[in-house]
Amino acid sequence: MKLGRRQFIKSAVFVGVASTCGLGFEKAFSVSAPPVMVSYLDEAYGSQIPEASIDPVTKAVKPNPDILVRHSVCLGCYSDCGNRVKINKKTGRIMRAMGNPYHPMASEPHLTYTTPVTDAYKAFSQQHDALNHNHGTLCARGNSTVQAPYDPFRILVPLKRAGIRGSGKWKPVSWETLISETVEGGKLFKDLGENRLVEGLRQVRDLTTPLDPQNPAYGPKANQLVFFGGRFDGRFPFSQRMIMNSFGSVNYYGHAGT
Repeated sequence: MKLGRRQFIKSAVFVGVASTCGLGFEKAFSVSAPPVMVSYLDEAYGSQIPEASIDPVTKAVKPNPDILVRHSVCLGCYSDCGNRVKINKKTGRIMRAMGNPYHPMASEPHLTYTTPVTDAYKAFSQQHDALNHNHGTLCARGNSTVQAPYDPFRILVPLKRAGIRGSGKWKPVSWETLISETVEGGKLFKDLGENRLVEGLRQVRDLTTPLDPQNPAYGPKANQLVFFGGRFDGRFPFSQRMIMNSFGSVNYYGHAGT
C-alpha cells in the first residue's frame, strides 16, 4: 500500500501524541478499555438524561422519577457557590453538578427561597435577558467536583498510625475505636512499643485547672486542645461552636479566619 504525504503526517502526529500521553498501541486501539467516566447520555436527547420535562402547551412540569436533585453548596474553592447535585436513583451515582438558581453566588438575580422548584424549571427553559437570567451557573472547577466522591485515593475510614512517627504507616480502625481512644485516651500505641500515656479529650477538658499557674492568661487546661484546619469552606462557624462553645478552648484556627 502506497502511503501519501498527508497520511504519513497524520500517522506520525498520532504516534507522537500517543507516546507523549503514555498510550501504547494496545490501549489506543482497544475497544474494551474501561471508560473514564460513567455515561448517562439519553439516546433521544443526545445529552444527559433530563431531570424533568415541561409540556410546551400546558407548561406543566413532570419530574423524572429516576433522578434525584439536591440543592447544596459547592466546596470546589472558597467562594461557597450554590450548586444543584443531580443523582441517578438507580445507580446512586452523581451525574453532574450545576448552578443553584436560589443562591446569590450562582445567579444574579437569584430566585427567592419561596419560589417553587417547578417555577425554577420553567425559568431554565425560557430565554432571559441580561437582567433576568436566574438559571444558576457553576464554573469549570465547580462542575468537576463530581469527581471527588469517586477519587480512588479518597480516605473513607479512620486511619491510625501503625509505625514510628514519619514512617507513613497507617492502619484502618473502626469509628467506635476512633471515638473511644480520642475521648478516653490511654496507651494508644502500646502495640508499637510506646508506653507513653496519651490524654483523651475527657482529661483535657478541664475548665477550672489553670494551664500554667505562673501564667494565668493562658487560661484553663482545656486550651491544650488546638484545632487547626486547612480549608473550612464555609464550615468555620461549626468548628468555632464545637471547640470554643462546647469544649471550652479558644484555640481554633483555619484558612477562613481566626
